[in-house]
Amino acid sequence: MNLRDSLNRYYYDTTVADLRQLGRTGGGTLSYNSIMYLDVISYQHQQGGCTLTTLADTLHISRAAATIKVGDLVKLGLVEKNRSQADRRVVYLNVTDMVVSALRAYDGPFERAVQLVEARFKKEEIDTFCEILDTFSQEYIKNA
Repeated sequence: MNLRDSLNRYYYDTTVADLRQLGRTGGGTLSYNSIMYLDVISYQHQQGGCTLTTLADTLHISRAAATIKVGDLVKLGLVEKNRSQADRRVVYLNVTDMVVSALRAYDGPFERAVQLVEARFKKEEIDTFCEILDTFSQEYIKNA
């Protein structure tokens, strides 16, 4: 299998696994789109903070659209807003503890794969793999 085929297979497998997980859990009233919003908010929070503006800019959507979607997620008890202590004008978004637990369970295959890779491959090989993934990420972000 070549690089292109391997990457396409990885994308396909992760997408199918995500959709199957959503089907198994029923996803409640959540759409796949809503779950992706929760993933983005959670990730940005971990990277230093997520605001409506950073969310809208990341997704290339209007601030109004982000406000509506976040409002829906807040009403469902999945996202909370916290005012910055340093600058009271800034409001940070974060997923609730319930979502953190669900995302942790949802990410089980990912975490198991990371552990297997770390156990099986040398640090130098993993560093090379990380460089390769960074190349893909940079191209996606640059052209998004």
